[in-house]
Amino acid sequence: MRFRFCGDGDCPDWILAQINTLARTSSIKMKLLCQVVAESIVGETPINYEKAKKLTSDAKFDEDEVKATVSALTYILTSAAKYGVSEAILCNELQQIGFPREHGQALCRVYSDQVTALTGHLRKVSLRTARLVDV
Repeated sequence: MRFRFCGDGDCPDWILAQINTLARTSSIKMKLLCQVVAESIVGETPINYEKAKKLTSDAKFDEDEVKATVSALTYILTSAAKYGVSEAILCNELQQIGFPREHGQALCRVYSDQVTALTGHLRKVSLRTARLVDV
């Protein structure tokens, strides 16, 4: 299947593999984890893995699972903003790839709150050529 948040392409296999891991957390912890990830993307700061570990401690994630979860959420948030996907479409597509409904809604709420900041950040860091000043 093709997904808009993946640029009208297939969802990467590593994202599909992380769905089971992400489903082990509660939807509230998912929202908080998404906020941590979104703030690190927009703020151009390294992710606070200690905070991420605390949020995933009840699901008993090991260090590799925390890093993979953060990577998956970073990919979903940045690629959805990159391709200009609406909140409703993102929520629908996340359910299609197997996200639990509550988890998808939590991620989409964070996405809708941060989409302008994410888009602005992506514009700022995109590769551009110099503008033509005079011919």
